[in-house]
Amino acid sequence: MKRPVGITVLAVIFAAAGLSYMMLGFQMTTSVTFGPVPSGTGTWIWGWLIVLTGLAFWAGGLAAWRLEPWGWMLGHFLAILGIIEAIFALLGTGSLNYALATTAFPLILLWYLNRPSVKKAFGLVEE
Repeated sequence: MKRPVGITVLAVIFAAAGLSYMMLGFQMTTSVTFGPVPSGTGTWIWGWLIVLTGLAFWAGGLAAWRLEPWGWMLGHFLAILGIIEAIFALLGTGSLNYALATTAFPLILLWYLNRPSVKKAFGLVEE
């Protein structure tokens, strides 16, 4: 089956987000190891957690590109994490506008992944 254009865009966005998360995580870990951030602040651990999140996004992009069924599920999982992140953004900043902007992409992603043509492309429904 031919890959829909939206899934191609989604795969590229996921892969780019994965690479940027990994770069940020490596920057955080090396700032503790080699730089000015003192150890014992938790920055090193958070950096590795961000690297793992980046790997999940990159794997999601690769799975979406290959139309793997687990990529559809990983897309849902990452969208739900994005909604939870938006709730924390609301609590952390107190700005409803920022929280709504943070929630927009995960909600659009959930809507798009549940369209019948996308489910069919991932092989989740019969033709």
